[in-house]
Amino acid sequence: MKTLRLAELQSPLELHGRSVEELVDLCAQLRSALIEKVQKSGGHLGSGLGVVELTVALHARFDFRRDRLVFDVGHQCYPHKMLTGRYSRFETLRQTGGLSGFCNRAESGYDLLTAGHAGTAVSFALGIAEGLRAGVPAATPPPWTVALVGDAGLGAGVAFEGLSEAAERRPRLIVVLNDNEWSIARSVGALARYLSRIRTSRTMQRAYERLSDLAARMPVVGGRLKEFGEVIRHVLVPGHIFEELGVNYVGPLDGHDLGQVLDALERVQRIEGVSLLHFLTEKGHGYAPAASDPQRAHGIAPPKLPSPADRVRSGAGKRSWTKVFSDEMLQLGREDARVVAITAAMPDGTGLAEFAQQFPGRFYDTGITEQHAVAFAGGLATAGMRPVAAVYSTFLQRGYDQVFQEVALQRESVILALDRAGLVGQDGPTHNGLFDLAYLRALPGVVLASPRDAVDLGRMLRAALRRGGPWALRWPRANAVECLGAPDELRPELVPGTAERLREGGHGAVLALGAVVENAVQAAELLAQAGLELEVWDLRFCRPLDLGALAGVARRHAWIATVEEHALQGGFGSAVAEALADLGLRPRLSRHGVPDRFIEHASSREEQLEACGLAPEQLAAAWSAAIQDAAEPARAS
Repeated sequence: MKTLRLAELQSPLELHGRSVEELVDLCAQLRSALIEKVQKSGGHLGSGLGVVELTVALHARFDFRRDRLVFDVGHQCYPHKMLTGRYSRFETLRQTGGLSGFCNRAESGYDLLTAGHAGTAVSFALGIAEGLRAGVPAATPPPWTVALVGDAGLGAGVAFEGLSEAAERRPRLIVVLNDNEWSIARSVGALARYLSRIRTSRTMQRAYERLSDLAARMPVVGGRLKEFGEVIRHVLVPGHIFEELGVNYVGPLDGHDLGQVLDALERVQRIEGVSLLHFLTEKGHGYAPAASDPQRAHGIAPPKLPSPADRVRSGAGKRSWTKVFSDEMLQLGREDARVVAITAAMPDGTGLAEFAQQFPGRFYDTGITEQHAVAFAGGLATAGMRPVAAVYSTFLQRGYDQVFQEVALQRESVILALDRAGLVGQDGPTHNGLFDLAYLRALPGVVLASPRDAVDLGRMLRAALRRGGPWALRWPRANAVECLGAPDELRPELVPGTAERLREGGHGAVLALGAVVENAVQAAELLAQAGLELEVWDLRFCRPLDLGALAGVARRHAWIATVEEHALQGGFGSAVAEALADLGLRPRLSRHGVPDRFIEHASSREEQLEACGLAPEQLAAAWSAAIQDAAEPARAS
């Protein structure tokens, strides 16, 4: 066999039959390549470095053309991508038209699940295993299915649902638990503490194994001794909880000892039923900056120096929406002792890390458990607290039933703070928050608001606390305009269902919601230079809508446009169209938003906005043409 060279690798099958020494050398090549390439492209460096040995061992022990490999989330898939034919394209990672930062079905047959939401791999892999078993003759062993899951992902309720069902059905399924004690923030909750106990139990595990071996050699008292050993194991070896579920538990093992990993995978292939292989790894292993600060190295940005034009477009020097929310939450925490903050494993990403430091007794990180987090918020509200649950828009989809039952149906005073509501650039379709208006505005009593600038984000939070009931506020992954329009003291009161006019005009009207109000204003100013004056409104609320303002606009103008950073189906523009129909008003309506497709990753949110026709110049061009079209029938008549 020729020497393994990562850059020359044609197929992961080349790893089969190789010595441990050869594979260890390949691991070193992978680790060096990851450090070099991800620092150029940006991406999730720490996770990939932590699973180099696990990934090499899996591809060396299985043929994933016949067997199946499912990644949970996909942060840890970079070594897998390099081994499955994508090494030469790795410089394009997370760039427009380049490789996805997650597993992606469109890229490779080795990627079975395009996933960015944690906890689902066990259930998905079980479905694959059952389907494969159904298509194989009874006398033929079906292919193996492997799910690679992180310790934080295993804490998601759906992971345990999958394990329970798998134990009942006993397919050829191996769950590889990559336990590095980190998700994005440190793993929290009872399961995290339980896994921590397992990490420290290897001495007891070895003692139990020696006791079992001794019992086997003692025919008279061996049975009693082994029985006593089982009691000790039940009490002191925590891994037994998985066996009580009906899952074969092996571990904990060193996930960076390649020989040990290879041996363990070979052994579990001889065991019937579902097995859970527990490996201890280090996030960022082999790269000191990532290993010393796994949270910082979870995702790193490429070292790109923006041009002056880039800085103008991106709003350099402004606070991010997340920072604005963070600052407002600190102030609210000082003003009202009832205010509590909740996050589902994203204290930094949602802007609650500083709140947690200043008000530790009023901060709750529930782990990757959005369903629980939302229901928990409902309970806190029932007990008289004023919970603010900060969740990425795309992740709130996981807790939709709890928004319905534990919050909306109970009319509880819960504020859902939806970060990353809109397009998110490099993270792509699993993380774009494009459906929250559609799935929330169907629920009676939920107020849906979106600020156009930093001033209104603070005002909306205070209005929600003052008025009570369920509210959802949404903002994008971007920098916020500090003040767009009148200063705070001159703005109309933030009463649900009241809009604000920002601009007068006689040639048509534009109704916008959220951060893209800025785009709408800029587009109107561009058209003003060409002699077209548009009336521009910040609707502020998608639910309830300002019906009075809508009726007035529709009676004054034959043409109206809506602008939103959300899917067009079921979103803000749809709500406006429905309201106009109910009012019996029929102006020509142009809706601008995200088209009916999943938006792939791009180098920036701005590129995605342009791909959806939402840049100011594109809106101005579209409106100019629409106004001329609307004027043609009038001229003809």
